[in-house]
Amino acid sequence: MNQEFYDSAILFIETVFYKEQNIPKELLLLDNNHQKWWCIRNSNEIVGTVAAWKIKSECHWGRLAIHKKLRGLGLGKRIAIKSLDELFQIGIEKVIIDARDITGEIVLKLGGEITGKKTIFYEHPITPMKIQRKKFIYKTR
Repeated sequence: MNQEFYDSAILFIETVFYKEQNIPKELLLLDNNHQKWWCIRNSNEIVGTVAAWKIKSECHWGRLAIHKKLRGLGLGKRIAIKSLDELFQIGIEKVIIDARDITGEIVLKLGGEITGKKTIFYEHPITPMKIQRKKFIYKTR
């Protein structure tokens, strides 16, 4: 992703996570070079994002956000399928996720599983999950 789109993606996730969910801005940025972003654009405006990043040898996935006016149209599921499929196509075997409720529902439908108890993270529950390549239900190719 070029710098212009990266900057736009960061502004977009600030709107969703900081302004809507009260998550501090300093927790939104990924602080490593081993990251990949997927975006949904409407013209030049970013209306959806998701990212994957490495922590030690584990692949993490999150920052799934869809523009408020476009939620419920299946865009979250589409970007989840596309991004997870790409990760599995390059050889990632397992993806770690801390999911809000709606993201968790998507991940479960795609073959993911819950790995622990829900906790509260800035006023909203998150559920630890994983999805494995061998259990991933939907492929885009």
